[in-house]
Amino acid sequence: MKIVLVNPPSPPEYRVSRGLMGGFGMAVNPELLYPPIELAHVAGLLLAEGFEVEIFDGDAVEADVAEAHASIVASKPDFVCMDSSSTSLTQDLHLASLVQKSLGVPVFMLGSQVTFTPDDLFANSDVNGVIRGEPEYTVLEVARRIEESGAESPDFTGVESVTWVDAEGTVHQEPERTKITDLDALALPARQLLNNAVYKFPGLDGPVTTVKSSRGCPLNCSFCGYTLAQGLKFRFRSPEHVLAELIDLHRTHGIRHVVFRDPIFTTRKDRVMDICDGILAEKLDIKWQCETAVKTLSPELLEKMAEAGCTHISLGIESGNAEIQKKHCGNKLNKLDQAKEVFEVCRRVGIETRAFCMIGFPEETEEMVDETLRLVEWLDPDQVQFCAVTAYPGTPLYEMLSDTRDFNFATMTGHHATEGNEHMTAAQIEAKIRQAYRSFYRRPKRLLGELKHPRRFAGKLARYFRLWGTPA
Repeated sequence: MKIVLVNPPSPPEYRVSRGLMGGFGMAVNPELLYPPIELAHVAGLLLAEGFEVEIFDGDAVEADVAEAHASIVASKPDFVCMDSSSTSLTQDLHLASLVQKSLGVPVFMLGSQVTFTPDDLFANSDVNGVIRGEPEYTVLEVARRIEESGAESPDFTGVESVTWVDAEGTVHQEPERTKITDLDALALPARQLLNNAVYKFPGLDGPVTTVKSSRGCPLNCSFCGYTLAQGLKFRFRSPEHVLAELIDLHRTHGIRHVVFRDPIFTTRKDRVMDICDGILAEKLDIKWQCETAVKTLSPELLEKMAEAGCTHISLGIESGNAEIQKKHCGNKLNKLDQAKEVFEVCRRVGIETRAFCMIGFPEETEEMVDETLRLVEWLDPDQVQFCAVTAYPGTPLYEMLSDTRDFNFATMTGHHATEGNEHMTAAQIEAKIRQAYRSFYRRPKRLLGELKHPRRFAGKLARYFRLWGTPA
């Protein structure tokens, strides 16, 4: 039985990285291209169970919808499973429908958007089903059902975490599957099915890949798609299992640049210490980066991370307002002196920093936004990213606002304000984001630092103008 896993092409307006924002996806710099690591994890398990598997990555081959459709059909699969995102959903569903009509085999979709809005999917496409939540074991069980009963009229009754439609058009919502507790039992991602040379990150020379060494986050931010998709309980792969993947990607596939895609990479400091010790013991010539929270770092850990090849850390700052921090941001910055120390230690040990910030929380005023801008200037990270607060379906923020607002999922790029709040219109929120970028990067000290990396700076400018137009 042959299975094709599909990362659809991005819409023509911008590149979408579907693994970001907890699987809801995000519009990104066209110079950034992450591998579809979720599909590679699924493929690894399917291969271990004896299935024939291909991964079609539309962005990696620069395909449009017609080219993607032709390539998938030419593979003659018995089962197709496609990734999706909020902002690309209309195009994703169109491609899925074309494939289903051409092949007549089961076509399923996965991703956080379709997990939490399956009714929209069945109303607007010919897709047969949705893989809800963590995909590995659910896709495997769906594949086994198709293999057992044939592709013409498979029955998915009882397959946990599946929503599917039968031949009469009745939609069935099967029970939830419990989260995977033993992540070490999963096969390593099937990078041999990817063209690893094409994946890239702005400012880095050579191929880049991503690694998911843990799942879940206990901080429970109101807007976070990661806790929604992965849960609040921190589940982690052992240092030995992570090291096995790092050895494989470096020694087998020749990759030197790694981005850890854990929501909070340093939740367990002892585990990260052990991973770093393993990198050093194996003499792996890799450079890596991660995302985490200030409160989970220490000077000792940062020194060890730098020694083991960490070159960049993205830190969730979110807001400079204390009340918004407590209500929406997991209280990540309850100790500002600790935050200042983290950024200073990173500078000392040679780790570049990026501060993630958000603008447009429900209660937020323009004065509260200015608190965030002052905090960021005080912390002085090397880079900053300002996003519009976005209420992704299923998040606490969405539940808080869904009775008062109508949401257009196609506008959920992560950058543009989908709605205003009680104090600012959507246009005012976007104006504050533009102001935030200008005030941060136009400082003489920061501008001089950016000019040391002209290619990367040019990419940032191009991304800014693509998203926001003129800088006025």
